[in-house]
Amino acid sequence: MKPRVVFIKTPDPVGFTDYIIDGLSKAVSSKDFETKVLEANESNLQQIAQEIIDFKPLFTFDINLNGVLFAEKDNVRKPFFDILGNIHISWFIEDPMVHFSKLKSVLNSNQILFLTVDVEHSQWLAGMRKNVAYMLPGINPSYFKPPLWEREFDVTFVGPIIDPVIFEQQWKNQMDETLYFFSIELGRLLYRNPDMPIRFGANYIASQFNPKIQEVLFKFQKEKDDEYINLLIQVGSYAMNLRRWKILESIEDTEVHILGKVEGETSDNVIVYPDINNITDIIRFLEKTKIALLSQPTFLPTSFGFTVFNSVASGALTMVEDRFAARTILYEDREIITYHPLDPVEIEGKLAYYLHDAPHEREEIAKAGRERVLKEHTLLSRGEFLTNMMKDIINKVSQEQKEQNN
Repeated sequence: MKPRVVFIKTPDPVGFTDYIIDGLSKAVSSKDFETKVLEANESNLQQIAQEIIDFKPLFTFDINLNGVLFAEKDNVRKPFFDILGNIHISWFIEDPMVHFSKLKSVLNSNQILFLTVDVEHSQWLAGMRKNVAYMLPGINPSYFKPPLWEREFDVTFVGPIIDPVIFEQQWKNQMDETLYFFSIELGRLLYRNPDMPIRFGANYIASQFNPKIQEVLFKFQKEKDDEYINLLIQVGSYAMNLRRWKILESIEDTEVHILGKVEGETSDNVIVYPDINNITDIIRFLEKTKIALLSQPTFLPTSFGFTVFNSVASGALTMVEDRFAARTILYEDREIITYHPLDPVEIEGKLAYYLHDAPHEREEIAKAGRERVLKEHTLLSRGEFLTNMMKDIINKVSQEQKEQNN
């Protein structure tokens, strides 16, 4: 009998869960696994639990711990997979810190394996002595159409974007002086250093204050860990938007189309599409774009997110911030273009060059990037990685059982 896997979908207005699980489940089912996709919501959890019991999977899988079910055993609330004895795999497609409250609820379980999309995320979870593996994002090929090279839009920027002054004003009204200056200084440090993990940056900034303030920060972190993590999430968002806002301000001579909401006053060359935030709609827009200018979230310090791979697969020439991973995953200047987010002259210069001086070169780079992503960075290949990992787990458990019987 084939080993069984249940993929648990949960409601997701921007469509990432469907996009990922549709691709992975097809890949896994083609590799000697029997799969079942269940769509869970608040009204059908009992039904989903019964379907899992009846199906008897060796593995369950979800995104960002959103599909974890809980039940009571011996008057103790436990994850459902602990009670059933299957292995649960959860793929964090963003920083697991963003899902800290859910993460805490399963940290005592030994029946869970975490996947991450960033090396730093893996290191953080491994430091908690959790089972963790690193798996890059990938594209779902079924979402992409054959490319058209006569394109309607010059430059598209994928948002959302918030004027950083809005963060600063809110913090000043809500925080005491110590936390306010800690947040501002940490956000500016992360703005200047796109590769810096937020947790490392927080420890570094705290070390620069006097001992009395350090003690206050340490006490806050220790006694109110949920509030502290929430503060780091806010600071990470502030740093990301600070970088994005400065990039937009640096572009004066080119029309920029922003996908997603914008909070704050933009210049006349910026056109905002607040309702384009679904993954399918973003891909369709990028397929009509000559250059996609991307600024990765602060929460992905070492790797690409899904947006980069989707942009490259759409056939848009994709410009990303210059990070080490950008040069190891795709070839710089051959499949992708990098820029330094603090160099406005470089950003506007590269936009002008590839739009007006070198349109043929722009198309060649975009075509090469698309071809590479469709060949090597799909959810089908990630599904193969996932199946090999599950097979390794099965083989390891079988070997341990044989040794125990002997």
